[in-house]
Amino acid sequence: MYPDYYLLGKILRTHGVKGDVVVFLDVDVPADYKKMKSVFLELDDTLKEYLVVKVNVSPNEKTAIIHLAGVEDMNEAELILKQNLYQPLSKLPKLKGNDFYFHEIIGFSVIDSLLGALGVVTDVHDLPQHPVGAMLYKEKEVLFPLSNETLVKIDRDSKKIFVTLPDGLLEVYLS
Repeated sequence: MYPDYYLLGKILRTHGVKGDVVVFLDVDVPADYKKMKSVFLELDDTLKEYLVVKVNVSPNEKTAIIHLAGVEDMNEAELILKQNLYQPLSKLPKLKGNDFYFHEIIGFSVIDSLLGALGVVTDVHDLPQHPVGAMLYKEKEVLFPLSNETLVKIDRDSKKIFVTLPDGLLEVYLS
């Protein structure tokens, strides 16, 4: 919905009477957000920036208690309940090797170790087992695993993903 931002989490409930809120952090390492300076909330179909006064990330959990500037009591906190929190994509830490953000590999060419160039990543779906990439191959949408077993290398400079697809995968989609 906001192409230059990523979903950080969601405000779950108020905490105390001084405007603090409990947020769910939908990230791999919540501790990375202990020092965030601001967040964006979706209000009236637009993003509004709020300065973060304090953050207390819960150990071993994906929640934090935060205090936003301008939200000074429980009544004001209740007005922002259930709102999504966003951060600019530019705030994401750079990943190396075969670690990737889903949005990052859209548009990358898919190169199979046996068949060569197959198509371009059009989407990535987060499934419980592992992420799955989508591409058009011979005018058919093909879903392929982005697991440690199939992903050989991500070359960010040339915008290519090198894979070894399971035997017979492409045939399933073409038959």
